[in-house]
Amino acid sequence: MIELGFNQTIHSIKDSSTQVLIKTNDGTEISFRKWGEVGPILVMLHGGYGSWMHWLNNINELSKNFRIIAPDMPGFGESELLPYLPSLDQYAKILVDALDKLLPEEKYNIVGFSFGSAIGSHMMKFANEKVLRLTLVGYNRTGNMPFKRPKMKSWRDVRSKQELFEAQRFNLSVMMLHKKEKIDDLAIIVQTLNTRGGKVRSLDIVASHNLPSRLLGVNRPIDIIWGEFDVTLINGIDDAKERMEELIPDVKCHVIDDTGHWVQYEEPEQFNKIIYDIYY
Repeated sequence: MIELGFNQTIHSIKDSSTQVLIKTNDGTEISFRKWGEVGPILVMLHGGYGSWMHWLNNINELSKNFRIIAPDMPGFGESELLPYLPSLDQYAKILVDALDKLLPEEKYNIVGFSFGSAIGSHMMKFANEKVLRLTLVGYNRTGNMPFKRPKMKSWRDVRSKQELFEAQRFNLSVMMLHKKEKIDDLAIIVQTLNTRGGKVRSLDIVASHNLPSRLLGVNRPIDIIWGEFDVTLINGIDDAKERMEELIPDVKCHVIDDTGHWVQYEEPEQFNKIIYDIYY
C-alpha cells in the first residue's frame, strides 16, 4: 500500500476527539467520535465511502458551540462491517440503538451528508421524540430520476503516490468538489483514507431508498443544504429545490453558490454559518 505520510490537520482534529466504541446486538463495533462541551448535539453522518473526516473542515468551528458526535457508520472508517447486508431501515435502526446507548437521556439533531442524508431520514422512523431537527446535506434523491455516478479512475491499481494523487484528484473533480483549487492535498488524503476504509458499498444499502416519501411522515423541522453545482442533482439545483418544496412545504432549502457536492469541505465558513443560522 502506498504510504500517504503524516498529516498534521487530520491527526490534531482526531486527537482532540473522544472516541467511544458501541457494540450492536450482534457484536459489531461502531466508532463514535465526540467534540465540544456545550450547545445542541449534532449527530453528523458521513457520505458514502466516508468517515468522520467528511466533516474535517467544520469540526473545530462547530465544536465551539455544539456538541459534535460523528460516527463512522458500520462498514466504514474505524467501524466494523456488519455480518450481513442490511436493509436501509435495519441500518438506520442499528444507529438509533447505538445512539440510545451513547445518549440515553439526551435529544439530538441529525446532520446527514449524501449517503448520510438517506440514513438520517430513515433514522427518524425509529428515533421518535429523541431527534429535534433533520438537516440534509448534498441530498440527491429528490425522486425525479436516479443519479448515475460519473466514471471514476481506479486508485487501487496505481504504482506511485503521484499516480494515486492524480486519480483521486480526478475523482474529486468529477464527483465531489466544483472548484479545482479546493482539491488540495488534504482533500486527496481524506478521500484516499475514506475509500480505503470502505468495507461495504453504500449504494447497496440505499438501493431501496425513497427519501421524499420517507420525509412526508417526519414531524420535525427539515433543512436541506446544497452546493449550486452539485453534480448529483441530475436536473440541477432549481429543479431539486422545486421538487422538495412541492413535497414538503415547510422545508427550508439553503444553496451555497459556486460549490459542488462536498459543500461543507469546499466552503466551510459558509456552511458553518448556515448551521449556526439553523440551530441558533
